[in-house]
Amino acid sequence: MSDAQALSARSRSETIAQRSVSGLCALALALQIGCFSYLPVQSVPPVPAQQVGVVINDRGRVLLGDRVGASVDRIDGKVVSRQDGSIVVDVYRVTDLRGNTATWTGERVSIPEEAILGYRARTLSKFKTLLLVGSIVMAIVASLGNTLDLFGDELAERPGEGPQQS
Repeated sequence: MSDAQALSARSRSETIAQRSVSGLCALALALQIGCFSYLPVQSVPPVPAQQVGVVINDRGRVLLGDRVGASVDRIDGKVVSRQDGSIVVDVYRVTDLRGNTATWTGERVSIPEEAILGYRARTLSKFKTLLLVGSIVMAIVASLGNTLDLFGDELAERPGEGPQQS
């Protein structure tokens, strides 16, 4: 095999490895968002310092329209306190009825209990987290394996091909 053919085969092999690593990294990025999940809607008020999604009812959309948007569906944040018939939340995300999200930076919002349909507790998803960690480890191993040639050179292991004569 000539030097040009060996170089071409090696660059093809490296391109495949780079694409694989890129794909794994993209998967890891997508899964990073998914490490947490929300439990089904509950009517029991959450305790302070708990991460929750507060599901807003129709009356709540009217009451909170000037503060968080008219078509709000869920307000995600950390419960600060419960006082005077309302719940105080440090908001980090608002989701509207169409599924669009707006990121907030911890602004404190008081939500009247009459505006609340229910609560969705935020919990760590062990499966999604393990999937994320596994994909990151695979990307690192694939990258290092290709860079350090840990898996051997497939071109050098082909039997029957001797040096080319010109």
